[in-house]
Amino acid sequence: MQLSVQQQLQELLPELRADASPTLHLHNDLGLDSLDVVDLVIRLERHFGVELPDVEIGSWRTLGDVYETMARHVIGSAAAWWRLSLGFFQ
Repeated sequence: MQLSVQQQLQELLPELRADASPTLHLHNDLGLDSLDVVDLVIRLERHFGVELPDVEIGSWRTLGDVYETMARHVIGSAAAWWRLSLGFFQ
């Protein structure tokens, strides 16, 4: 998961190292502005097939925040799909 998020970030920021610390600040350390964050959100939503809530995106400060949000939503989507496929929501 973290690797896929990292790959999307590296497409946006080619200079970003693969071993970048989750504590890196999106604006101060990586230089992302609000349009860059919108681009990142679009990339992540398309790549993972999820919709991210604006309130969570607005709370992103570090790479770790992005990783945590993605883990919650991708794992949550997979769990919901699994329950639907097994008929738990019929």
